[in-house]
Amino acid sequence: MRKQILIAVVAMVIVVGVVVGWYLTTQRHIGRLIAQGKRTNILLMGLDDVGGSQRSDTMMLLSLSPDDGAVLLSVPRDLRVKFDGDFHKLNASYSLGGATLAQQTVSGLLGVDIPFYITLDYAGFEHLIDLLGGVTITVDEPMKYDDERATPPLHIDIPAGPQTLDGKTALDYMRYRGQAGDLGRIARQQKLIAALLKKGEQDQSLSAIRGMIKSVYPYLRTDLSLIDLYDLAKMLRGIDLQQMQIATVPGTPVTIDNIDYLEPRAVEMEVLVARLIRGVQLLLPSEVHVAIYNGNGVRMMATRTADFLRQKDFQVTHVGNADAFTYQKTYVVVLTQAAKAWVLERALPDGASVVEPKDLGSRYAALPPPPPGTDVLLITGAGFTVGS
Repeated sequence: MRKQILIAVVAMVIVVGVVVGWYLTTQRHIGRLIAQGKRTNILLMGLDDVGGSQRSDTMMLLSLSPDDGAVLLSVPRDLRVKFDGDFHKLNASYSLGGATLAQQTVSGLLGVDIPFYITLDYAGFEHLIDLLGGVTITVDEPMKYDDERATPPLHIDIPAGPQTLDGKTALDYMRYRGQAGDLGRIARQQKLIAALLKKGEQDQSLSAIRGMIKSVYPYLRTDLSLIDLYDLAKMLRGIDLQQMQIATVPGTPVTIDNIDYLEPRAVEMEVLVARLIRGVQLLLPSEVHVAIYNGNGVRMMATRTADFLRQKDFQVTHVGNADAFTYQKTYVVVLTQAAKAWVLERALPDGASVVEPKDLGSRYAALPPPPPGTDVLLITGAGFTVGS
């Protein structure tokens, strides 16, 4: 009997050990990821309450790297994005699918993994500011606005000039739109967050910050533990705020079916995310100067191609005929940087071969010389088309 009890106890210990080991090896804690030299991303959301349901009134991506510091990327709530098979404003993702859908939507939009999230409601934000003793900031212009339909009713009256805002006034400052609309509001949010981080860095010890996190924790919804939040606060406190990069996802105002959106500017957004988060410097089409030569004899081919590329923001330096109309392939000829040739190649509707002048031999010398400042030549070959 004793032997059976001993075997049962040993078996239970083994099972508990396996479960604990699995937990420790599979959980993605912020401190551990940073310690391993990995960049990690956290979706920050400020929640409002409309008709009993919560929406993400404010959305930012906080990206942390042990080598490259911190990035704070504002994601406008009015961005037009697709999820659940239809287009919506981005801030609808939280009300329709909670933090999970919001993470998935922003992750798909930006093309980066977002393993963590933190949400804070209005009451929690006010509480946080009051715990800090207010936040000192310069208000650029008088803010006056009333909206009885808001929940709760909104009455904003903030004079211009330097002042210390308490929790309620800081929330009003964050929510105010004014003539600049949502993009102006985002700029103020970024300014206020920078002031908060500076105050935390200057005025708060780590023990005080831990106490503050405990006090605010009941107002949060997050998949981070208290220990994770302590690690996060410690990391942010150690960041040189002059090195922190703050930006906004670019968008163009559009109205579709009587609804106002911001249409994401995909190319600019890709370049921004690549530079700030992936550490890769990408080129914009507007940085590429291209000379276009008709090498297949199709009428108006060079002119139509020039129009096509200008619509994509390429800079066209020359439009004309090649030395002959017998080119069987389409060539992108590198004159300056190869990277610029590949930007052009990816924008073309049909395949093209990226080559250097020497690869064309005597044919290159026979081409009309391109204007100074040209980065690449495009020679259209057999089968090349950009539509009628």
